[in-house]
Amino acid sequence: MQGKHQEELLDTLDRVAQEMEESIYMLSDVVALTSYSAEDDVHRLTIDAKFLELLRSKLWDYSPPKGCGDYINILLFGLEGAGKSATINTILSALDPGSKTITSVPTGLNPNPLKPEFRSYTPYFAKSLKLWDTAGWNAINDAVKAKEILKMILEGRIPEKTNLHGLNPDLEDSNYQVIPENIIHGVAFIVDLDTIDNISGDLKKRFQDMQMIVVQKHIYRIVIGTKFDRLGIPEKYNNYIYQYKPLQEKFEKLSEDTGMEQRSLFAISNKWKGDTIDQTRCVLILHALETMVRNINEHHRTAK
Repeated sequence: MQGKHQEELLDTLDRVAQEMEESIYMLSDVVALTSYSAEDDVHRLTIDAKFLELLRSKLWDYSPPKGCGDYINILLFGLEGAGKSATINTILSALDPGSKTITSVPTGLNPNPLKPEFRSYTPYFAKSLKLWDTAGWNAINDAVKAKEILKMILEGRIPEKTNLHGLNPDLEDSNYQVIPENIIHGVAFIVDLDTIDNISGDLKKRFQDMQMIVVQKHIYRIVIGTKFDRLGIPEKYNNYIYQYKPLQEKFEKLSEDTGMEQRSLFAISNKWKGDTIDQTRCVLILHALETMVRNINEHHRTAK
């Protein structure tokens, strides 16, 4: 009889413990959801397979605006280690029909040595896009030289595979004539969301000068923030990334620093595991890219 009571008591304790665990789990969800605000969501996304296929089809079938040739050139520009090269790999992977991970571009995690060369990459499934990778602009200590090199890149006056560290922009213009197929149509400034708040005032000023050069050239620009996964958002809430208040606060500050509207700011992650890239990361990067190319077309049309 005593043994039966002990079993009943243990069953009761197990049930109570399970109910407490479920209550704590539900409470943690409630606490987590208070960190979200749909009202301040600058990109209202539906992250599912249907929307992913829609984004892919738009980019696969994209046609450049008249006068741009067979493709548009998109420059990825940012500090060393911000994730420029990794972002190109994420784009290439997300555009693949099977979301197969592609690591064609050497990154800081690649065992092969990085070279400060000006290189382009064309997605296999989106031939109308050409993505240009550069050395981190802060690797060039001379701020004036860095700005001159950016101007030359935008104007299409730097041949592919040029070593940017060894480039001398003070030479006669005849040494760097315009290459029409290299003229840049859009710039994606790449920033590390995890460290952007800690950059020095000098680097911040240089960044502002760089983006002002792009404005003066009448070239469409966006900001892509990498490493959103380090902001503390639980993985099960990744679909609501733009409703996450800590990210919204980052965007608000970044908008103030750059003078760009928050709708021109995007968040992605270049971190993935295994042979495929997950649906959320595919949608986030392709949404940024599709928004960019669509606005490049509109920007080009109104500029004309």
